[in-house]
Amino acid sequence: MNTELIAFGTIAIAAGVGLLYAARHLYPRLDLSEEGLASVRLLTALIVGVLVLAGLGLVAVGLLT
Repeated sequence: MNTELIAFGTIAIAAGVGLLYAARHLYPRLDLSEEGLASVRLLTALIVGVLVLAGLGLVAVGLLT
């Protein structure tokens, strides 16, 4: 059990969820066209997905080692 990997994984998951929460509150305030807003939402979803999956991977590796 590697505590550092578990800690970094938890931080990555928290950062992804926090980014998603902040972005959902920021989207209505953006003055973009529908196409621009869709691009921003896709980019945010990709970043959150990478953070959460990387965090889950770090936690899994930390638990197995």
